[in-house]
Amino acid sequence: MQQTMTSCIPLRYNILWTSDQLRVVADAFFADLKVSPSKVVLRHFSTTEVVVFDHSPRSSYNSTLFGLNAVRSYLDLLATHWTCHDLRKHRMDVSLDARRVVATASVIWKWKKSGKSWQEDFTCTLDYDEAMKIKSFVIKTDSAPETCVMRAVDP
Repeated sequence: MQQTMTSCIPLRYNILWTSDQLRVVADAFFADLKVSPSKVVLRHFSTTEVVVFDHSPRSSYNSTLFGLNAVRSYLDLLATHWTCHDLRKHRMDVSLDARRVVATASVIWKWKKSGKSWQEDFTCTLDYDEAMKIKSFVIKTDSAPETCVMRAVDP
């Protein structure tokens, strides 16, 4: 299998990353996102750049937040109110030059209180820094806006 190498060498790390390595890093993030506590998931994020975060319906305004505290709060909110079942990646595209992974996926969310569940279909864009840590984490809900976990209402 031929591996594609990036044409630019990151100044601090002097490493040539491959598309396969970027895909493995993204797969590890999604695996941890499904089952791990926030402190484990946070290890995937950059500590050298301000992290950009957004999880919102594609058809609505952006709700962009900045910093690791925003990501930590998001992960804690998820852990408090919902359980994540059956997170499935349907497609994952890697752009090595941009250090970007775009995944289309779906997840079944279940309210901890009522037990009600629903499916959210989404596109997740992950941008990585030179150390292959996430510097931008953007989730856009492709299914109906009310299926976005950040807009969920438990009747």
